[in-house]
Amino acid sequence: MILYLMIGIIALCTFRSLIGWRKGILLMIILAAVQDPLRKLVPGTPGWLALATVPVFAAAALSSAVRTRRWWASFRGNYPSIAKALVALIVLSLPAALISATYSDGSWMLTLFGAFSYSVIFLAVIAGFHYPRSPVDIRKVLIVYCLSHGIMLSGGVLQYLGMFADWKILGTEALGYDWIRWGHGYIVDMIAGFYRSADVMGWHAAAVCMLSLVLAMTGRGQKRRLWLVMSAFAVVALLLCGRRKMVYMLPVFVLALGWVYWQAGRKGQAWALLGLLLLPTASVWFVGDWLSEESSNIRYYTETSDQTLDRFQVHGFGSLVDTYNQSGFFGEGLGVATPGSHHIQVERPRIWQESLSSRILVELGVPGAIGFLAVMIMLVLGLWRVAMQQLRARTPHAYYAAGLVAFFLANVGSLTVSGQILADPFIAAFLGFLVGVTLSMSRLSTARSPAVRERSPLSVSPPEIGQVAPN
Repeated sequence: MILYLMIGIIALCTFRSLIGWRKGILLMIILAAVQDPLRKLVPGTPGWLALATVPVFAAAALSSAVRTRRWWASFRGNYPSIAKALVALIVLSLPAALISATYSDGSWMLTLFGAFSYSVIFLAVIAGFHYPRSPVDIRKVLIVYCLSHGIMLSGGVLQYLGMFADWKILGTEALGYDWIRWGHGYIVDMIAGFYRSADVMGWHAAAVCMLSLVLAMTGRGQKRRLWLVMSAFAVVALLLCGRRKMVYMLPVFVLALGWVYWQAGRKGQAWALLGLLLLPTASVWFVGDWLSEESSNIRYYTETSDQTLDRFQVHGFGSLVDTYNQSGFFGEGLGVATPGSHHIQVERPRIWQESLSSRILVELGVPGAIGFLAVMIMLVLGLWRVAMQQLRARTPHAYYAAGLVAFFLANVGSLTVSGQILADPFIAAFLGFLVGVTLSMSRLSTARSPAVRERSPLSVSPPEIGQVAPN
């Protein structure tokens, strides 16, 4: 019964995406929040249900391309360097596609699976570029995400407290496994809550924390306080998940946000940000005191903090050298290291790469890795220019731009250690989508004529943080 219900929900969301792709994006966000607990109720918990958002996103991307005039040409005109880098990446990836497609009969499925995993991100960037028509659209996406996934983060607290222990939707017992990590003389229970793994819950906890701060920056009054409380609550789930790389996204976000304001000449606003960060920061100490110093979760974050730089070295430059020595100039082929490809039962080389950088090198080889790096550099430069322009011009989009750029940079730091989280198609699509939304802000500012700006209440330059878009 639950299986048919899920299939029906997916079909309805997909159909709605086809006829209205902007609504489809919001439905995809909500579906991503409920797909894991519903999957746990399905007998056998089939793995393909983790792809529930794929047809919804595919329908939204297709609909946006069909219904948006000059879908690619408009993006290329605004960001020619990114467009050229994307085309170059496709060409440079052809040798990798040829390698994986010729391993054996059926290995072409690896090629298609790998191509899909990369294309999701970049299709989402272009769809996100065309999505917002005003700051209200940007705010709506962030609100839907933070509310739906903020509610689902409560499952982590319930699981830690042992409440409703007979619920199949809590933890990973219904999936047939338990996540634990060995410490020095203790065991860390990695809590997943309503989600299917501690990794997934940890990423959503970090994302809700950061994006709620963006909403607080751009909100006002009582509703601004609501987002600060939501951000602080997300910290609780983040510390419970037992994933250090997710916890460390927060300091990277704070540093990146402060640096963006500082470089834009908004030093006063950079200091004002500290006031917004007090409540979420204080919640770290509150949760630590609630769990107590003897808690395995707290011990794990404090006693193993010296391993972080070592992991960056091992999974960063060190893994690239080892990958090149083992796999050569052209790598092992597209799709061989894509998370989830183990379900495709065809001949392929055995790989061990976990970080995003080593995965790209082993799959795409040196040519494709250079192409991917070029795309990332162009994206970062494009995002940085947008943030600087919006902040210096004091546009209605300025604080969204700064917050979303910092959010992207925090994710890049986490993916350097482990790219496995991109196996979640929703996370990959949502990250790309928010990158595109950020890039769209230059288009929105250019499209508004002086006459329109004078009439629009949303076009008033925000005097301080928190005075942009009411909601």
